Amino acid sequence: MSGFWRDCRANMAVLFAMGFAISALVSAVAIDAAALYHERRVIQGAVDLAALTAARNPQRAQALAQSTLVEAGLLAPGAQTGLLVQAGRYDPDPALDAAARFTPGRTPFNAVSVRFEQQGRLHFADGWAEPPLLGARAVASLTPEVAFTLGSRLAALKGGIANAALNQLLGSKVSLSLLDYQALAGLEVDMFGFLDALAGELGVTAGSYDDLLALRADRGQLARALSRLGNGAQRLVLQKLINQLGTESLPLNRLIEAGRLGALAIGSAGAQGLFTTISALDLLAAAATLSDGQHMLHLPLSGDFAGFLSLDADLALGEPPQGGGWLRIGAAGTPVRTAQARLRLLAQIGGKGVLQGETIRLPLYLEAAHAEAMVGAATCPSAGADRGTARILVRPGALRLMIGELGNPAFADFGASPRLDPARLVEVKLLGLTILQVFGAALVELAQTQPIALDFSSADIAGKTVRTARLTTPASGLTKSLLDNLKLQVPILGLGLNLSSLGQLLGAILSPLAPVLDQALMAVLRTVGLSLGEADVVVHGVRCGAPALVG
Repeated sequence: MSGFWRDCRANMAVLFAMGFAISALVSAVAIDAAALYHERRVIQGAVDLAALTAARNPQRAQALAQSTLVEAGLLAPGAQTGLLVQAGRYDPDPALDAAARFTPGRTPFNAVSVRFEQQGRLHFADGWAEPPLLGARAVASLTPEVAFTLGSRLAALKGGIANAALNQLLGSKVSLSLLDYQALAGLEVDMFGFLDALAGELGVTAGSYDDLLALRADRGQLARALSRLGNGAQRLVLQKLINQLGTESLPLNRLIEAGRLGALAIGSAGAQGLFTTISALDLLAAAATLSDGQHMLHLPLSGDFAGFLSLDADLALGEPPQGGGWLRIGAAGTPVRTAQARLRLLAQIGGKGVLQGETIRLPLYLEAAHAEAMVGAATCPSAGADRGTARILVRPGALRLMIGELGNPAFADFGASPRLDPARLVEVKLLGLTILQVFGAALVELAQTQPIALDFSSADIAGKTVRTARLTTPASGLTKSLLDNLKLQVPILGLGLNLSSLGQLLGAILSPLAPVLDQALMAVLRTVGLSLGEADVVVHGVRCGAPALVG
């Protein structure tokens, strides 16, 4: 043996044989490693495709992902071994760690996670090594965008006091017949087609829709743009309005918020089959409100409600909060808000008993905060629901109903909360001298704390169905509750006296008329498209782009 080790003959052949064996082993390992890497890339590609497919309909994510992997040859028909599919919500907040941005099971769903694992295949090392477990995961997100409006009640205007309200709101003399209103209500135009026509009216030939919406336009220009899109009868009505609408302008971005679609170039949206249609009457009514948010309407009501010496109402409409628009396009979490409204109602009632022959004044003040609607969830158009579906979360506006005095400057100032002074209810004079004054103040509040979910099916969206969210707190008997809380003060010789008998007498006179006052409050608000504790929502369409892989 020692001689064998000292023998140097044919040493190159021996070294070559040993080196070849090592090289063959390394090559086998390299081939297996490359094959496993390729196999994992194939799995990752299939899992990516499965996640993108499932994200289009998270409700059927399991079936869609499984079908995709079967087509890719990774799963046998009906098998689910190694497959984990989870629908959930993806939050792109960069402040979150990438691994924490997807939350399985969280609604509303906007993303799907697909994870798949299977044993890899070894070609050379199969006899002496355990095949590794290969896996891949992908998260795909698809965010439907919803076009919706809130509180578009002015389409119900027909005439009479409603025509008078519209005239005062517009600041001009407009006389439309019922057929005129029906013609305008029947004119529905694509929002982007309207914006293209409006760009022509404003002389804008380039830029994006956001650039256009950053400008101002008067109501006549809006009507002229609409007239380009209507039929003969509708154009005649709009031509009648153009010279009567006045020249007060409004910022267009307070009327329409285009969301991500605002970045599209003017004139390009019509070719993309976008989904937004709007009513011409609703648009003009919203423009009338926004162009003069502090305009007050004075409406004499005594002829419409019996039991009063006189009944007069003043209504002030405010603008939506900054960042809100009448029509809004956006994904889940996108809000839209209505205008605020303030109503001042002055009732004068004949006295009874010791107050026989005297006039009792009852000044009511109602403040309705803006109602808010937000996209809660949406699903993309599909074979069974070609318009998609949407859920809108609505908070009908809170309100305060008070008895008190409020002057015109404070009434029209929507930038500050009004401060009411005690109302002078009764003033008794003798020979021109005031011998008795009765002051009173009261407050009742209503507010919706939890949002109300309104669901819109594909048929609802196609039919422009109006759904209404109402305060769950009962809104009936508001004036009765207010009168029950009325605190009286009778100053005599500088002393504040609380006369319970006089309070009982006033209560006996006023309480029977409380339901009529409730009706008067509701009637005035309905006249101009507002309703106490109610918010109307219309979903115009749901749009989905292509799903995208996310981290």
